[in-house]
Amino acid sequence: MVAVLKSWVEEPADTGIALADLQPGVAARVLRVLGVEDGASAELALRLAELGFLPGESVRIVARGFLAREPLAVRVGTGTFALRRFEAGAI
Repeated sequence: MVAVLKSWVEEPADTGIALADLQPGVAARVLRVLGVEDGASAELALRLAELGFLPGESVRIVARGFLAREPLAVRVGTGTFALRRFEAGAI
């Protein structure tokens, strides 16, 4: 599953960026979620949906790991989750 995000401040309405590319602290909203038909694994798609990465949800990166910049602490809705960089790249 890949979620295309829209930054509330910096991005025009018709473009999106991947969660892995979002700067820490910048608020964004999930515009759409790409599924298995777009090349994502079914397991990853299900896991991200269960965590709440769904269209319309607000997201932001709270913190990044030190060396490899992972894991990422990501806030979605009212929950905070640790994601690996490849998982965040799928959002």
